[in-house]
Amino acid sequence: MLIQSEKIKAFIIDLDDTLYDCSNTLVVRGRRRVAKTIAGLINCAEEKAYLLQQELEEKYGTKANIYEKLAALHNLPQTCAKELLKEFVHIEISNIALFPDVTNTLLKLKSQGYKLFLVTSGENKIQKRKIKTLGLNGGYFDEMLITDRELGHTKENCFKQIMQRYKLNPEEVVCVGDKSEDELLTGKVLGMITVMFEHGRHYNAYLKETHKQIKPDYSIKHIQELLG
Repeated sequence: MLIQSEKIKAFIIDLDDTLYDCSNTLVVRGRRRVAKTIAGLINCAEEKAYLLQQELEEKYGTKANIYEKLAALHNLPQTCAKELLKEFVHIEISNIALFPDVTNTLLKLKSQGYKLFLVTSGENKIQKRKIKTLGLNGGYFDEMLITDRELGHTKENCFKQIMQRYKLNPEEVVCVGDKSEDELLTGKVLGMITVMFEHGRHYNAYLKETHKQIKPDYSIKHIQELLG
């Protein structure tokens, strides 16, 4: 990655599908769990219910609430959609691990004098449990912020808070993540350097977009490429 590093002072980094494989661990676990409930509601096999969730996400995108779509498709009450989403989200946070190069990369960036910030979206308790399980409470980040959309939080607000608090200009900040419609779009609008992490369901959805809403400044397959 060829960034004019003398201008960079900080990195804002996403969590899910950026520092660990969320799509193939927690997302699959959640879908499998919900499949049992769906199978009972619409009288089908669990495997079919699991695949139906994938099909709905491919059709409507990763931002859509697929359980609302499923409820409408099978004439189920919207209360079912809320319960299914709750069941999907509230799964056991275990057996997840950072990508192999994450710890070393964070330590090297920190030793080189960069400010490091973790900004992640989701329910506060769940995201905190992920952070603890992944061992990220060990002082790797100068600050960790969780944006809970149900409480009206946004990544834009978090990014602005970080810049104000640490006296950073947008061009001095590198924003790293997998979601083009979330942290990367926000970073781009604010004038930050944007780096897409090529992994997970959000990245796969981005590849299928005919008219891409945002084109990140850089793309990486491994977090250690930030050291380049």
